[in-house]
Amino acid sequence: MKREFRHWEKWECFRAGFYAASGPDGKSHEDCERAYADILGSVDWFRRSAFRVMNEWPNSCAHFLSNDGLNRVAWLGQASVCIETGVPSRYKYSFLLMSLEKQSQANDVARRAIRWWEDNRRQRPSLFADVGETGLSERHTG
Repeated sequence: MKREFRHWEKWECFRAGFYAASGPDGKSHEDCERAYADILGSVDWFRRSAFRVMNEWPNSCAHFLSNDGLNRVAWLGQASVCIETGVPSRYKYSFLLMSLEKQSQANDVARRAIRWWEDNRRQRPSLFADVGETGLSERHTG
């Protein structure tokens, strides 16, 4: 797959607080840690969140998921937690608080979702490009 670059100002994850120094207002440190375990520990919830990331954050996905040198599985997990709760990636270590079985299940969900994203980009690249260029994802809430 060809590596794609998007300027950081177009990254939906940036605007959503992915790189914030602390959790969203009203969430304690423990709440942020728990969000990782709750979302990534639930196969169904994580799967829905991962596809939400791929649908609502086309520029972020193009930039990060096209980069084979990045831990794309980890990025998708962190992005899924952020899109659902606003909890930033700085709490990513919370993944290690989950059981090894839950970690393995979460990694499997992420790998499958990334394969789907890659396959659909190859089959319909213009669909993804059009959405990203029009900014539809920024205005679309449903």
